[in-house]
Amino acid sequence: MKHFLLSSFMLVSAYISAQTRYLVSSGQEFSAAQQEASAGDSIIWASGIYFDTRMDIDKDGIIVTAEEYGTVLFSGVSRVVINADEVTFSGIQYIGGFIGNLDVIRIYGNDVLFTHVNIQNYTCFKYLRVYQESRRCTISHCNFENRLNLDDQNILSILVDNEPGYHKIQYCSFKNFDGIGQDQGIEPIRIGVSTQGELDSRTLVEYCYFTRCNGDGEIISHKSRQNVYRYNTFENNPVAELVLRHGDEGIVYGNFFLNNMGGIRIREGSNHFVYNNYFEGNNRRSILLQNEASDPLFDIHIYHNTIVNSEEIILGSSGNNPPSNVIIANNIFSNPLDRLFVQDTGNETWIGNLSFGTLGITPPSLGLLVTDPFLTENSQGFYQPGSNSPAITAADDGYISIPLYPGMQYDNAIELDLMKESRPELITDRAIGASEFSTVVNVQPHATEMNTGPSYLFDNLVNYLAANVSQLYIGKNGDSRSFKVSSNVEWFIESNVDWISTDPTSENGDAQVNITVEANNVNTNRSGILTITDGDQSFMVSIFQDAGDPVQVTEYMDDDIELYPNPTNGTIRLSNLPSVYHSTQLEIMQADGKIVFSKYYQLDDTELTVDLDTLIPGAYLLNMTFIGQGGIVESELSRNFIKN
Repeated sequence: MKHFLLSSFMLVSAYISAQTRYLVSSGQEFSAAQQEASAGDSIIWASGIYFDTRMDIDKDGIIVTAEEYGTVLFSGVSRVVINADEVTFSGIQYIGGFIGNLDVIRIYGNDVLFTHVNIQNYTCFKYLRVYQESRRCTISHCNFENRLNLDDQNILSILVDNEPGYHKIQYCSFKNFDGIGQDQGIEPIRIGVSTQGELDSRTLVEYCYFTRCNGDGEIISHKSRQNVYRYNTFENNPVAELVLRHGDEGIVYGNFFLNNMGGIRIREGSNHFVYNNYFEGNNRRSILLQNEASDPLFDIHIYHNTIVNSEEIILGSSGNNPPSNVIIANNIFSNPLDRLFVQDTGNETWIGNLSFGTLGITPPSLGLLVTDPFLTENSQGFYQPGSNSPAITAADDGYISIPLYPGMQYDNAIELDLMKESRPELITDRAIGASEFSTVVNVQPHATEMNTGPSYLFDNLVNYLAANVSQLYIGKNGDSRSFKVSSNVEWFIESNVDWISTDPTSENGDAQVNITVEANNVNTNRSGILTITDGDQSFMVSIFQDAGDPVQVTEYMDDDIELYPNPTNGTIRLSNLPSVYHSTQLEIMQADGKIVFSKYYQLDDTELTVDLDTLIPGAYLLNMTFIGQGGIVESELSRNFIKN
């Protein structure tokens, strides 16, 4: 046996010593290194800033990383496609790039580790897409932040096919996505699509942090089966919540829902389990069970949650398809902002719950005791049972057990509480609510802004400067345009012509730059260059303007594009759209000039339908900016309409 162990050690040592490290500083050097590399070898990018670099990773088992985490930054039209298996990709930043309708990262391979990567301030479709042929990918300690354009594309997309993917998203942060919520399509995470709702994904999302995610009403969109969401923090998302959509058997436990629009919305599906979660400060609702004709809810299980200082739980009786077989067991509902519940069906099963505050519904005959749970605020500002709480050792049994899906490991027996402290073996010895009584453990979120994302995120290890455009076309005399600069240093703008002015002319950090172009009164085309510099690096934006009377919206567009019905009760249609353009940005403004709707659309048809149900009645101005293949603004259209 000793000889065998010694031989094995020698073989492993020889393998490790044989691994090769390639230091590269260009796309050409990367391609050459990959051609030479073997499984186990590392390709290391030298510290610096790189523009317009595409990496196609095709070699199984290699490691692609930074010389020092956070000191390698890609911008411009840089992106990555991972086609190989067992690849590790780590330590690299993607900031301020512009790649049109492409994704920053695409993963097709199996067993890929994607870690300590920062993607921020990009103009693109998706930040990261994991394709359905991929299996067992781990995405960890990454930051996904502030996509600049408002295209209807989510940020991190997991696709699904007939075999579970078993992917993991861990210790990641999702921050600062602009928008107004609703159905803008900028979900931080979407697992599956509507047509994949019957497929098992078995993706795990854990210890992630979500804040200021306003690009869609759905922070996570669950559109496949048997996914697990645990120990995440959803904080300060004023127009969004976690949503269980197409796809049954979602598992949601151990999460903190703090100061959001809502906590959990269950729109479709069956056999969902929501347990051991903490809700506080949610200002529209805590849990919403929808009344959805296309896929009515049934077998919904809500166990051992603590809900305090939040708006109501909506139980979904409003409509012709109310949820059925809803089991609500061993929860604490306390101190609502208004009332605890609305829209009960009268057929819910209540087991061992405590409530304190305005109930909002007719009290059920059993299973909902009205009493003060005596929760105490701990030193971290969160609530847990005090020593005199009636929740201690008061849980009731008789509810349906939580299944354990094949190949997954999670606390389906509720043997742990919210803080992962052991619960008593007997259910009736356990505390009601998310946490057991403790004098040593404080209830507080597992995931925070400081313990998620890349290890280097707050260190600013490399100075960067980039813009989300490289050229702008001016279609009207005296027109104005804007673009965004991404930077963590002080920068300045200079123009090589006197007919372009900018605001601001200097800034420290990220900023929107507004440019104004004087009327072109000569009969020649003209162009200018804006140079953005921080002294060590620079970036140029080219400005183009036509001769004399520049190109505007053609008479054909102005006369023939139709907006109807007008007035509208909620949906408008635009017909006879020109087919020569790549995309359009549609903005809707109130009479006071405030933008209340903004969204990019890909133009693949001559008709566009826009759902505006959420607009309040009034008069509005619709502006459409038409964009050509090169990302150049080519023409515009304005229409007035009235919402009834």
